[in-house]
Amino acid sequence: MPSISEARTPQELQRLRSEAFFSEILSRLAEGKHPRILPRGVSMRPFIRGGVDKIVLSPLEENSFQVGRIVLAHIGGYYLVHRIVRIDGEVFTLRGDGNPYQREQCTREQILAEVKCVHRGKRVIQYGSLLWWCYDELWPDCDFLRRLCLAVYRRTLFRWGW
Repeated sequence: MPSISEARTPQELQRLRSEAFFSEILSRLAEGKHPRILPRGVSMRPFIRGGVDKIVLSPLEENSFQVGRIVLAHIGGYYLVHRIVRIDGEVFTLRGDGNPYQREQCTREQILAEVKCVHRGKRVIQYGSLLWWCYDELWPDCDFLRRLCLAVYRRTLFRWGW
């Protein structure tokens, strides 16, 4: 991979910056710290709002590898924060709450950290809280229902700043 000064396209430059950023995050996790980051994108909306909410990453524990947990994974050269929706032996299927159809598969080694809380303004949503449980258990798994809920969210709550 080229250095930052050798990057020829904006995508290469962005990927190099991302690698450097997550290298620092992973070193802090290895020290036992709990870094707080500002995620980008809409794949975890409405639970995690990219560019608005902050997430706190924690080092992995044995119980981090369960369905419903939100994890940071490195898949295909990209870092993503998604929920574990299925485990088939050593293969983990991840899906963002805001993705009606797309799923990613990875191995245990590609999962790097777990999200333990979300900072939404002055409110902190901890793992195990009622609101966390609602998004985990009540958010639809069915592609059609998820798409419908996302459409309603975009047309109502998102416009109101939620």
